[in-house]
Amino acid sequence: MKATSPRPLHREEFPALERSTYLVSHSMGAAPAGARAALDAYWNDWMEEGPEAWERWLPSIGAIADGIAEIVGATRGSIFLGPNVSVLQAAHASCFDFRHGRREVVYEALQFPSLTYVWREWERFGAKTVVVPSDDGRTIETERILESICERTALVVISHAYYVSGAIADVAAVQRRCREAGALLCVDAYQTTGVFPYDVTELDLDVVTGGSHKWLCGGPGCGWIYVRPSLMTQLHPAVTGWMAHARPFAFEPAPMEYSPSMYRFGHGTPTIPGYVAARAGHDMIRSIGVGAIRRYNVALTTLLAQGALERGFTVPTPLDPEHRSGWIGMDFDGAERICGALVAERVFVDYRPGCGIRVGPHFYTSEEEIARFFEAVDRLRGSSANA
Repeated sequence: MKATSPRPLHREEFPALERSTYLVSHSMGAAPAGARAALDAYWNDWMEEGPEAWERWLPSIGAIADGIAEIVGATRGSIFLGPNVSVLQAAHASCFDFRHGRREVVYEALQFPSLTYVWREWERFGAKTVVVPSDDGRTIETERILESICERTALVVISHAYYVSGAIADVAAVQRRCREAGALLCVDAYQTTGVFPYDVTELDLDVVTGGSHKWLCGGPGCGWIYVRPSLMTQLHPAVTGWMAHARPFAFEPAPMEYSPSMYRFGHGTPTIPGYVAARAGHDMIRSIGVGAIRRYNVALTTLLAQGALERGFTVPTPLDPEHRSGWIGMDFDGAERICGALVAERVFVDYRPGCGIRVGPHFYTSEEEIARFFEAVDRLRGSSANA
């Protein structure tokens, strides 16, 4: 295989790479050593300071959120954290009164299932969901999404990249159509943030959600929501709690007086361990730059696609790098079983029906690991054929 450039970065910061071939960053990024140090510091703060540790923990929420803002091109103070995207999108949903006026929520058939659960359940409160179908189960024509947006549409919820194929959606075109129709757009960027560059300000996006445990190498427990600053004070989430109050430590009884900042998207007591553990991964992404990460990822995913096609595998992921996120799918007879055997050998990948084995390299992945993956696949397929 032809050498790629640049070389992998920060491998020494990820202990798991010494004991595994880690190619599953599209599902869960490798754990940085800095995350363990952050959790140790959190425990020490809790142990030494007790409730006084909140004086240190609470300011860290805004600092971590602003670090994410730098990655996605947002202004400081326009992002807030939550435990996961489902809760944050539910909070966004609760800002709408679907009993009057616009009732329709448009989303794609390829939307991540957890979010379809959220929006379908909002039909109990007057929403009407409109699902945009896919012909091939991997992509959806942009024009079909645009045609689904009309004067009845309150909100459009789309994925920046489809989790079943890695195909990139044209969020700029959808946002323009939403402006024309007077609807809001919510983009789930969980599948792209940290590996596919985008700028929420340049795209003039309304609302974006994402999380940390994939390409951001932040582990579970640190979701985030961006709201266009000019829109922020118009949203009043009913999924709320004391952290969203203008004076959270006054402990005033209802009714709610929302914070004038993005803290209005807070809930109850924040999940500090998940937030602080995510910071080390975020810091590395910022220091390298998503553009540089993207160039390296394209080189490695191109090698993966070539290797899969040479072996006669089906590749459901777009072959044009401009139209895919950060991973390559490859399917063949027995792929699910081979995936299990690979994981047993600590070659970490995953399997999805209709997609096959998903392989996601990151900035710490070496070209040798790509070769090691194919060697393992060839050996396991050969031993299976001879069994």
